[in-house]
Amino acid sequence: MCLVGVLLSACTVGPQAGPTPEPTVAAGPTSVAASPTAGAAGPAWTVETLSNNDPTLPVHLQWPVVPGVGALTQLMADDLAARERAFLADNQPSTEAPPELSGTWQTVLDAPAWVGVRLEVYEFAGASGQNSSAVLYGGRTAGPALRSIDLLAPAARARAMLGVVEALRAAGHPVLDELVTTPEAQEHLFDDLVFSPRGELVVRVGEGVLLPHSEGVAEATLPPSMVDGLLSEQGREVRDAVLGLVGPASPTPTPAERVEPQPAASVDCAVERCVALTFDDGPGKETGRLLDDLAAAKAPATFFVLGTSVKAQPALVRRMAAEGHEVGTHTWSHKQLTKLGAEGQRAEVRRGVEAVEAAGVTPTVFRPPYGSYNDAMKSVVGAPIILWDVDTLDWKTRSADATVASAVGDAKAGSIVLMHDIHAPTVDAVPRVVAGLRERGFTLVTVSQLLGPREPGSVSSRR
Repeated sequence: MCLVGVLLSACTVGPQAGPTPEPTVAAGPTSVAASPTAGAAGPAWTVETLSNNDPTLPVHLQWPVVPGVGALTQLMADDLAARERAFLADNQPSTEAPPELSGTWQTVLDAPAWVGVRLEVYEFAGASGQNSSAVLYGGRTAGPALRSIDLLAPAARARAMLGVVEALRAAGHPVLDELVTTPEAQEHLFDDLVFSPRGELVVRVGEGVLLPHSEGVAEATLPPSMVDGLLSEQGREVRDAVLGLVGPASPTPTPAERVEPQPAASVDCAVERCVALTFDDGPGKETGRLLDDLAAAKAPATFFVLGTSVKAQPALVRRMAAEGHEVGTHTWSHKQLTKLGAEGQRAEVRRGVEAVEAAGVTPTVFRPPYGSYNDAMKSVVGAPIILWDVDTLDWKTRSADATVASAVGDAKAGSIVLMHDIHAPTVDAVPRVVAGLRERGFTLVTVSQLLGPREPGSVSSRR
C-alpha cells in the first residue's frame, strides 16, 4: 500500500533492478563532507544577525555571508527574516515565560562548486520549546540557491518518504500514521538533507514531523543504491561535490597560536572616573572597523563574543586581545540560559569558551544573553558574570545619534555601557562616544580594570 499517495504527487514505484538495501536510521549525527568556514574559494566568511535584545521577547538569529554565493546568503536572510516577522506577530512580551526565537548555523558542505549551510532554530512560545533545522545549498558559479527538497526529483519524493518511514520503523521509532499524511510532513520532512562521504542521503526528521514530540529529532539514512533514483539533476551535482571531497584524511589542524593580551594600563578607578565600554554578540562584519576606531582613539573595551561568530572569524578575536581589549564570552549561540537545565547551560557556556580558546585567546569574563541569569547558572559559568548599568538600546534604535546620547549622557563614574558591535550605526557612533565621555572627564577602561579581581560566578552590575 502506498503510505503517501495522498500526500505527494507521484506514488508509483518503478521496477527495481535488484533488491534494495534496507535504509537505516543513524545512531547519531552523521559526518558530512565539510571544511572550515574560511570557504573553499578563499575569502573568510562573515556573520549576519537579526536580534531583538528585549529579555521579555528575545530574538537572536544568525547566518553566514558566503563570499561569492549571493543567492544562498540572500535565501538564508529572507527565510530567517520571515521567521522573525512571524514570531513577533504571533507572540507578546512576557516577564513570566518570555517567548524566544534563536538560531545559529553550521557548514555541512564547502566544496569548489557547492556550499551547504544548516540553519538551526529554537522557538519557545511560552509553554514548550521546539527545535527545527533546514539545510540550504548554493552554487559557487551561478544559479539559484536550493532548498533540501530540491535535491530530490519531484516524481521521486513519495518514494523517498516511504524509505524514510520504513527506516524509522525498522529502528523502532513509533511513526504515527496520522502524521504521515499531514501538510506538515509534506512541507518539512525534507527540510534537512545532506550526503554522507559514502553517498548516502541522510534525512534529519524534525520534532513532531513523523514521530511524537517525545522522540525528538531522528536521522534516517538511505543507501546509495536507493538514492541514485531519487535525485534531481542538481541533487546529483551536490552529491558529486561531496564525493569529490573524499580522500586521504586531512591533517590535524594546527592549534591557533595563543595571543597574550597586552598589559593593561595602570588605572586606579577609586581615583579616576572610570567607564567601561562593552560590546556584545560579535565578532561581526563591523567589528574590524570598530577595532580600527578604538585603536585610533587608544580606547580599551571589553568584548563579549559568541562562540558561533568566533568560529567563523577567529582572527578578529586574536586581534582584540593583541590590541589590549578584554575578551569575554557570551555563550555559544545566544540562548536564554534561564530556560535551560543545568546540562544545557553547561553546554552553551562550555562551547562558547572552547571557541575562544581555539582561537588562541583565554576569556576572562562572562555575560549571559539578555542579562538573564539564575543561581543555578552561577556554578557552571567559571568566570565573573558581568551585567551593565547603561543600556544604549542600540539594538532597538539602530541610530548612531541615539547611541551617542545614551552612552555619553547616561554614564557616571563606574558605569558599564552596553552596546553591540554587530550593528553598523553602533560602530558609527563609537568615535563620538569615546570623545564625548572623555570630554566629560571619564577614563575608559576594561571591565576587569574597573571592577578588579572577582570570583567566578559572582555578579557585577551597577543597574
